[in-house]
Amino acid sequence: MSRIKRSSMGKPVSRTTSRTATAPTAPTPTAPGPAAPPSAPARDRPLPHAPPEPPTRIRITGTNPWSVTVMSSLFLGGLGVCVLGAMLGTSVVLDIVAPGAWPTPSDTLFIATGVVTLEVVLGTVMACLCSFMYNYTARFSGGVEVAVTDDLGDAPPAAQALRVMTRLRARMRSADATVGRPDRE
Repeated sequence: MSRIKRSSMGKPVSRTTSRTATAPTAPTPTAPGPAAPPSAPARDRPLPHAPPEPPTRIRITGTNPWSVTVMSSLFLGGLGVCVLGAMLGTSVVLDIVAPGAWPTPSDTLFIATGVVTLEVVLGTVMACLCSFMYNYTARFSGGVEVAVTDDLGDAPPAAQALRVMTRLRARMRSADATVGRPDRE
């Protein structure tokens, strides 16, 4: 028994027939009858009366100390390279502006390298210790729960009040600028 699928014209077509064997034919007129209902457009957002989706909650119950150590080492190393570049640039500019008044760029780079190395090592150790401490306290407290949502609805009242105060302050400044003051005339 062969399976039957529908062609683009709505007629059943056997799977055993090949596409090259049949020639395309003109659509045959059908008897007037009830038309198929139009398909509903796809909606990007839920209907306004639909209940909002609850936010996704994620509970962070532990961290991997090795991953924390590697990531903090890479982050602090990159930060250290930026500090070394800034220190070298500052030292070169100071040597050009006032030669001999400041340490040479090579001395500055040597000292900055020592400070950055110490910062990377101590920062990495501190991050690893913090990871262990978080894992230990998360056993008792259950960890941190984070709510992730895509709801960009109304801002909290404090943010709305801050926005209104900022607008009022800008209007007051523009009103002061447009009013002629006696000292400016």
